[in-house]
Amino acid sequence: MTQNLYKTLTILKAVTQLPKVHTFLRDTFFSSVETFPTEHVIIDYTKGKRKMAPFVAPRTGGKTIAREGYRTEKYTAPRVAPQKSLSVDDLTNRLAGESIVSAKTPAQRSRELLAKDLIELHDMITRREEWLAAQTLVKGKVIMKGYAGEGLEVIEQELNFGFTQNITLSGTDKWTNHTKNAEGAYVSNPYEDIKAWRKQVTKESGQAPDTLLLGENAEKAFINHPVITEMFDKKSMHFGNIEPSIKSDVVTFIGKLPGLGVEIYTYDDWYLNEEGDELPYIPADKIILAKKKFAGFAYGAITQMEQGKEDFTTYDGNRVPKIWADHQNEQKMIRLSSRPVPKPGNVDAWLVATVL
Repeated sequence: MTQNLYKTLTILKAVTQLPKVHTFLRDTFFSSVETFPTEHVIIDYTKGKRKMAPFVAPRTGGKTIAREGYRTEKYTAPRVAPQKSLSVDDLTNRLAGESIVSAKTPAQRSRELLAKDLIELHDMITRREEWLAAQTLVKGKVIMKGYAGEGLEVIEQELNFGFTQNITLSGTDKWTNHTKNAEGAYVSNPYEDIKAWRKQVTKESGQAPDTLLLGENAEKAFINHPVITEMFDKKSMHFGNIEPSIKSDVVTFIGKLPGLGVEIYTYDDWYLNEEGDELPYIPADKIILAKKKFAGFAYGAITQMEQGKEDFTTYDGNRVPKIWADHQNEQKMIRLSSRPVPKPGNVDAWLVATVL
């Protein structure tokens, strides 16, 4: 086993080829990637405008149009850096799933554990990116709590995108209300709500949303609402050509809303927060209306010291590995670092509503 195996640039090439964890929110809405050569990332926020070209008199020059304004924010990209240790005990004991009569050497186990650790650390960062995407969609801001080194000191940083399109239904407007008014129409109407919200997002951002995400309880209320069931029955649709189909272990495609061109999905996946609570990425009582691929991620650079070098080295990328020896404790350490920042671009391009 050559020393080159553990060099950062060698491992970096391997990391870029690791299979991606299937992350619905990140892949659906935050698909673009931009890296920066510094720890700071620059994000421009725009507002959708619809100015028309002005008329001018014959034989005159043109009319100068003022440039549209935008807001630029510079964030110090938060650092995500899970790491694992490799000790002598890890190499002398058989690995999980390894035959009890295995003849593998510690060197062979070392290479296998390196690969497994890289994949595990990569997946952990990817789940954090999915959490960042979810927090951005649901709250329009991200509050990040982290640790200062190996100690218990907690640091906190907030990324606030100035999101305002957050709606809460109340009283008889909630989707669980099935009463009718004096004219015989249902007081609550999920279809008309979604139609109005789609128009609002289109007006504010200039982009028509094409995807509706339903939280667990919001999905039940939507599916069971008489307005929706009657609409689909009248159109002779299978649950409104709403034919639920499983796209993955955690994603179900419900169907399309007639006349709106909006695809409906549920996303049944959870994460563990810092307190150990298991929470859904999409809260049960909420819906999110957005356009696919309207956002992305920006990544700050990672600066670290390499073993055998006195100077710092800066890497421009979304995953940067590091392996070093802890001779005093007879350990080899492996770390994978990333500095991800969600980048929504147009802060009016999506809408969140609490419908229950």
